Amino acid sequence: MARPAILYQNQTWMLRISGRFLVLLSLFVVIGFMTAYPIGRLIINSFLESHLGEPTAWGLGSWQAAFNDPSLAKALGNTFFLGIARTVISSVLAIYFAWVVTRTNTPYKGLVEFMLWLGFFLPFLPITIGWILLLDPNYGLVNKFLMNNFNLSSAPLNIYSYGGIIWAHLAFSTSIRFLLITPAFRAMDATLEEAARTLGSDSFGVLRKVTVPILLPAILAATSLGFIKSLESIEIELLLGAPAGIYVYSTKIWEYLRWEPPLYGQATALSSLFLVVILLMVWGQRALLGQREFTTISGRGYLARATDLGHWRWVNFSSCALFIVIMIVLPLTVLIMGTFMRIFGYFDLANPWTLQNWTQAFDDPIFLRSLRNTVLLGVGVAVVGALFYAVVSYALIRMRFFGRGVLDFLSWLPWALPGVLIGLALLWVFLGSGPLLRPLYGTLPLMVLAIIIGSMPLGVQMLKAAMQQMGNELEESSRVLGASGLYTFRRIVMPLLRPAIMVVGLVGFITAVREIPTVMFLSSFSSRPISLLMLDYLVGGRKEQASVIGVFIVVLIIVAALIGRKLGMTMGLSDRK
Repeated sequence: MARPAILYQNQTWMLRISGRFLVLLSLFVVIGFMTAYPIGRLIINSFLESHLGEPTAWGLGSWQAAFNDPSLAKALGNTFFLGIARTVISSVLAIYFAWVVTRTNTPYKGLVEFMLWLGFFLPFLPITIGWILLLDPNYGLVNKFLMNNFNLSSAPLNIYSYGGIIWAHLAFSTSIRFLLITPAFRAMDATLEEAARTLGSDSFGVLRKVTVPILLPAILAATSLGFIKSLESIEIELLLGAPAGIYVYSTKIWEYLRWEPPLYGQATALSSLFLVVILLMVWGQRALLGQREFTTISGRGYLARATDLGHWRWVNFSSCALFIVIMIVLPLTVLIMGTFMRIFGYFDLANPWTLQNWTQAFDDPIFLRSLRNTVLLGVGVAVVGALFYAVVSYALIRMRFFGRGVLDFLSWLPWALPGVLIGLALLWVFLGSGPLLRPLYGTLPLMVLAIIIGSMPLGVQMLKAAMQQMGNELEESSRVLGASGLYTFRRIVMPLLRPAIMVVGLVGFITAVREIPTVMFLSSFSSRPISLLMLDYLVGGRKEQASVIGVFIVVLIIVAALIGRKLGMTMGLSDRK
C-alpha cells in the first residue's frame, strides 16, 4: 500500500513543478512582450522606409531625414539644457526637504510630506494653466501687479520661456526626487551624524559632509530617474515652449506624428537615439557606483534620532510651507478662478465671472464621453494592473528560479523609458502586427496596457516591499497540508496583500487619470480620456473649458490620493520607522 502513496506524492510533486514552470514561463512571455518586444520593434522599425500597407523597404532614409532637420540640433540642446537645469535645482530642494522631514524635529512634518507626496500626482496641465494666469506677459496677475505698482512699461516675467518651463516643472520634479530619497534618509544610521556633531559640526555641515555622501547611491538613482522622466515631458513644453519657439525632442516626435501622413520613420529614429542615450545613462550610473561601499544599516542595529534644531525648526517649516504654497497651492487656486472667467485671463472686464464654462462642460457630449473613458481607463489599470503586479512580485520574492534577475530587470525596464517611447513602441507593435492586433489600436484596452507597462516598476516595487514584510509561515503551512500554489496564493497571500494591492490600484487609477505622454499616440477620437481632451482644448485656445477639466482632474486625484495615503499609512507603506 505504500507504493501507490509514493506514486501519488510523486505525481502531485510533478504537477506542482509543471504548474510552477508554466506560471514562470507565462510571466517571462507576458513581460517580455510588454517590454522587450516593443523596444526591439521600435529600434528595428527605425530602419523601415515604407509606409503601412506598402511593400517592406529597409534603409537609413528615416535616420537621414530626421538628423538632416536643421531644427533638431537646437531641440536636442534644449532637451538636455532644460532637463539638467531642473534636475539640479529640484535635487537640491528634494535633499533639503527629505532631511527636514526625516532627520529634524521640524513641526508639521507629516503635512509637509503629504503635500509633497500630492505634488507627485498632480497633473502638469492644470498647474501650468494656473501659472499662465499668473505669469502671462499680457494678462498675468503677477505681471499686472508689478507693472502697476512699480511703473514698469513691460511685463518683467514671461512664462513662455526657458525659465518658465523650468519653473512649471519644479513642483513635480522636486516631489518625485523627494519620494525616491526619503526612504533612504529614514533608514540611514545616525551614528556618524552624531559623531560629527560631537566634533563641533553644525546641522548643515553634517548634512553636506556626512549625510549626502553616505546617501549618494539613493540620490544619484533619484537624480538619474528624474532626469529620464524629464525627457518624456511634452505637455508643458507644448503649452509654454511652442509659443516661444522652444522645441524639445518629445515635441519634435509629436510634430513628426502630426504630419499627414505621419512621419513614423523619423519619429522612430529619433526615439531610438534617445533610447540608447537613456540606457547609457543607466549603465554609467551602475558603473560609477558598482565598486563603492555605501552601507547605511548593519546587523548591529542603527540609530535614527531627529536633530533638535531649536528655533531654526520654525525657519525650516516656513521655508517648506513657502515652497508648497507658491508651487502647489497658488497655481491651483488661480486655476479654480480661471474656470469662472468669461474670457480666460481678462480680469479687467466689467463682469468677468460666469458659471457658463461649467454648465457647457457638463452639457458637452464629448466631455461626458471622455469622462466615461477616463473612469473605465482608471478602473482597468487599477484592477488589472494591481493583480498583475501582485503575481510578478510574488514570483520575484517567494520563488527561486533561474533567470529571476532577468525577470526583475524586465519589470524595471519601463522606468528607464519615457512614456512617449512606450506609446510609440506599442504603436508600432499593434499597427505592424497584422490583422490580429491591429484592431486594438485606438481602443481603451490598448491604453490600459500602455499605462500598466509604464507603471510596472512602481507597482511591482511597492508590492515587493509589502511582501518582504510578510512572514511565509502561513504559506508553508498551507503547502504542507497539501494546498496547491494557486490555492495558497488566492486564499493566503492575496488577503494579506489586500491593503497594499488597494494602494497600488489607487496609484494606478491616479496615473491613468493624469497620464498624457504614454497614451497620446494610442487613442482615437472615441477613446480619448479627459487628460487628452484638456490638451486638445489648450492647443486649440479653449482655455476656459480646459480649466474646468483641469479642476475636475485635480479633484479626482486629490480624493484618490487621500484614500491611498490613508491606506498606505495603515499598512506602513509610507516608510515610517
